[in-house]
Amino acid sequence: MNALGKKIRIKDIASLAGVSPGTVDRVIHNRGQVTEENRLKILKIIDELDYKPNLVARSLANKKNYLFASLCPEFLNSNDYWKAPDDGIQRASREILNFNITVRRFYFDQNSVQSFQKKIKEILDIKPDGVLLSPVFRDETIALVKQLDEKDVPYIFIDSNIEGLRNISYLGHNSFQSGYVAARLLDYIVPAEAKIVIARIGVTEPSNQATHREEGIKHYLKNISGKDNFIQLDLDPENSKSIERFRNQIGKEVRGIIVINSKAFEVARIVKETGLKDINLIGYDLLPENINYLKEGIISFLIAQRPEEQGYKGIMSLFNHLVIKTDIERENFLPIDILTAENIEYYLNYI
Repeated sequence: MNALGKKIRIKDIASLAGVSPGTVDRVIHNRGQVTEENRLKILKIIDELDYKPNLVARSLANKKNYLFASLCPEFLNSNDYWKAPDDGIQRASREILNFNITVRRFYFDQNSVQSFQKKIKEILDIKPDGVLLSPVFRDETIALVKQLDEKDVPYIFIDSNIEGLRNISYLGHNSFQSGYVAARLLDYIVPAEAKIVIARIGVTEPSNQATHREEGIKHYLKNISGKDNFIQLDLDPENSKSIERFRNQIGKEVRGIIVINSKAFEVARIVKETGLKDINLIGYDLLPENINYLKEGIISFLIAQRPEEQGYKGIMSLFNHLVIKTDIERENFLPIDILTAENIEYYLNYI
């Protein structure tokens, strides 16, 4: 209430400030990125209207218990990429524990569609109020969210997005744009006539995210730089014949390689062992192995996407939508961070 007894809503503050309700929400909860100009403008309006959100009272007065479910790829150790989103999910779970909310975490083998399908059944069986998931398998994800839509259960995607569905939010990179950025970086540093490799690591079909990255890479190379001297190579790091074939194909003519998933270190290892020089390698994600090869200079650039923030903000977005009843943004594109050997330590200290 303000001095005149009128109930003030986030939408009212957003209208007065000329920003979206999501921007106001980020200022109130002190998370996410907001320009200093907008932050000060919103805070001034909040102060003038004497707006004081009482989140705990609003939640406890409801007396409803909420059950959230998360569905992400399993991880084997602390070095795995998917450990970071899980850490973010746990951090958010601790913060909202006092709001009558339980978060149950489910994991699937990202090399097994059957594993994903099995976890889908387990999630549906517990009848969650909201779901956070990484849509690694496109068709199976579509089948899942169709059932969630029928039950009117909101869901949020992290890491990659599937267009045309009714997810209430997406948190992660614009995967197409991140592929575009990788190709542009490579275009700056390799000779015009040099051969470029787009590398897929592993024996399974690339994830939804990796597919969109690949589309962005090819779009830039074909339509912007005019380069058609690129090839696509698959590498199974567990197969000696695949490794030998990959080693022979990158040869002397290749000057640029982009790995579309998080395992650039597998290619870096081959480049190092073979003694190849003047190869510019670009990869994704801050796995320890990737960071080590970046520091050595074998990986030229790493593109990072703040996976822990995806997990954290994903759960908090479900919380804001279901419990606090605030508007959340449909697309939350995280920064496309470009890292080199020179700036990696500063970045790691920051995150």
